[in-house]
Amino acid sequence: MRAVNPACKFIGLLILTFALAWYHDPIFNLAAFVLSAALLLLARVKQKTLVYLSAPVFLFAAGMFFVGFRFSAGDSLPVSETTMAAASTSFRNGMIQASRVLAYAGIGFLFTLTTDRILLVRSFQKQFRLPQVFAYGLLAAWGIVPHMIREYKRTRAAFLARGIRVFAVSPALLAPLLVKSVRWSEELSIAMESKGFSGKEKRTDFQPVRVRWYDRAFLGLCLLLAVLPLFTAG
Repeated sequence: MRAVNPACKFIGLLILTFALAWYHDPIFNLAAFVLSAALLLLARVKQKTLVYLSAPVFLFAAGMFFVGFRFSAGDSLPVSETTMAAASTSFRNGMIQASRVLAYAGIGFLFTLTTDRILLVRSFQKQFRLPQVFAYGLLAAWGIVPHMIREYKRTRAAFLARGIRVFAVSPALLAPLLVKSVRWSEELSIAMESKGFSGKEKRTDFQPVRVRWYDRAFLGLCLLLAVLPLFTAG
């Protein structure tokens, strides 16, 4: 999954996302989640990271199951065959809601945890014709993020050293961070302009991002998985 072109990966997983919104089958949703988890393990994503990210997802899925199970038609009917059918419908309704949460989360993790952000911007610029100005802006913003995190920790440590306790999103912490972020962005903009970076000039790529045969195969597989329930239902 890491070798797949990010633009092709984005389109393929987006197709599966729309397919999940169209079908109301918990088996299809659970299959999408299991397949996503298997691909994440094959991509050598750390199991600790998967467990840490999946814990709130499973909690939310459990909540959606009980909501779908409880609030459905036939809850106040007397005990009869109709009630048994309603109970079965309630269980299916809960499973649809819970499995859909798992499926969407699995596809989201599959994209975010196996995609390099720099390669993502470059592929969008090449395959989706993203303007160079936006591509440079995104790359520059991601380059500033580590400095922002480091400065945030320093500012918080300075407050603690003076015996002042502030909460995580306190304006006392965010205000100096905002000022320094604006200063960094201005310095970076001046540096890029002085080195000849422009959104109008055509440039060659040192490492071109191409669409290879396995990228097309991935798109075809996603499209096949999206339409497969139509044939199985028939």
